[in-house]
Amino acid sequence: MKKHIVVGLTGGFGTGKSTAAGMFQELGAWIIDADRIAHEALRKESPVYQEIEKLFPEAVTEGDLDRKKIAAVIFNQPEKKKKLEHLVHPYVFERMEQEIAEAEEPVVILDVPLLFETGLDQRCDFVCVVAAPEEAVRERLKERGFTEQEIDTRKKAQISLEEKKKKANFVINNSQDLEQTKREVEKIWKGLHLVSKGDK
Repeated sequence: MKKHIVVGLTGGFGTGKSTAAGMFQELGAWIIDADRIAHEALRKESPVYQEIEKLFPEAVTEGDLDRKKIAAVIFNQPEKKKKLEHLVHPYVFERMEQEIAEAEEPVVILDVPLLFETGLDQRCDFVCVVAAPEEAVRERLKERGFTEQEIDTRKKAQISLEEKKKKANFVINNSQDLEQTKREVEKIWKGLHLVSKGDK
């Protein structure tokens, strides 16, 4: 069985987690994206598709389930959100384990927005949190088309960034330019790479 170092990568909504994941990938990390796997659950070939379809008949289209319609429902019906999570989370966890086993690089990064909230941090050897100031994050998200209400709703679904930083082994400060962020990622990568070589 292949030995991998598993690193959980998370952050606050809009702090730049995907940017950091891309930088780790360029350096040679194997990235497993939880959002990508969660989207797979809404496709017709998914083993949980029919159960989700029953839960959200209004989201049924000719192709896969309409994510925007599902989001609109769970925004107003928290009980349906919980039911959806009970279907999707086990699927995501199982698929992640499969992808970790298949990973071709010694360092595997789990890119997971709700890493702590779902308990997936327990699966990781290290946890890395991407942080940025609240004002800067809000501006970025508004530029991407999010409303204040949407930003607040998503933030409420997560534990606070300060709490995440306390639980992290590494914190990437994404408040300055991308070059500074890249330097911080490279520094963490060097440490992870040394540990991965020592485990062989």
